[in-house]
Amino acid sequence: MSKKRGAPPPKLSIDRQRAAERELTEAVDTAKRLKARARDAKKRVKQAKKAAKEASKAARAAKKAAEKARRACKKTVERASKKRKKAAKEREPIATPKRTTPSRNEPRSARRRERGERARGGIWEVGEDSVDAEVAESPELDSDVPVVEG
Repeated sequence: MSKKRGAPPPKLSIDRQRAAERELTEAVDTAKRLKARARDAKKRVKQAKKAAKEASKAARAAKKAAEKARRACKKTVERASKKRKKAAKEREPIATPKRTTPSRNEPRSARRRERGERARGGIWEVGEDSVDAEVAESPELDSDVPVVEG
């Protein structure tokens, strides 16, 4: 037969009861802290949304203002160019005779050289072959000088 157990000593049950109460109060405190944190987080989210909305609104307003300023500037530039054209048409240039003397800034020899090179460019190409042929046929050359044929 088995022995019957009696009721646990009262000291143990009181310790267990106090431990359970402590755990319960800790759980309640933790829950309260978490609830407060959640509330703060919700407030921060709400404030962030509000700030984002205001920033978006300000950005839209700035974009509109910039576009408006761009259009105004464009109109002003167009008006100014029209006025400039009109003023230019009203002012006629002074009639002066065409310059006949060469510019002093450009040296004289360079001008002559440029004209000469343009005019003689084709002549040298044609004349080179005939000069080489004449040199090859001339008996005046010494025999020790080799004849170069191109």
